[in-house]
Amino acid sequence: MKLKTWRAVRRPMAGFTLIELLVVVLIIGILAAIAVPQYFKVVEKGRFAEATACFSTVKGAQERYLLKNNTYTAANGDLDVQCAAGKAFTVAGPSWTAASNSYTATLTRIAPLPTTYGAYVVTYVGPAGTLTCSQTNCTSDLLP
Repeated sequence: MKLKTWRAVRRPMAGFTLIELLVVVLIIGILAAIAVPQYFKVVEKGRFAEATACFSTVKGAQERYLLKNNTYTAANGDLDVQCAAGKAFTVAGPSWTAASNSYTATLTRIAPLPTTYGAYVVTYVGPAGTLTCSQTNCTSDLLP
């Protein structure tokens, strides 16, 4: 009969090494550096939709005014509808100028936090529908 000898069985150590943990933290940091700016860009595009909705409202109201009076108006009170009060752009509504054959509506962005885009100005020239922005980030990221 063979007797079993009692030997300590070595088990592998459980856990992670410091290098493995550093690699994981580095990968998470790189992913966060890419994802966070993209997140703010998507959020700002959503806020920018408020301006485009306002311009759409102004365009329809200006076209109705043109049909009734044979000219565009520069007075906010002359239009039959107003832009809805929003959170991203000035509540006072658009300021615009008008000629007999065109009009310009302008909205100013309330400075967001973080200030990736800052307080930019969006201008819509109708009836052609030209949309411009005062900032290069806005122009490259937000305009259609």
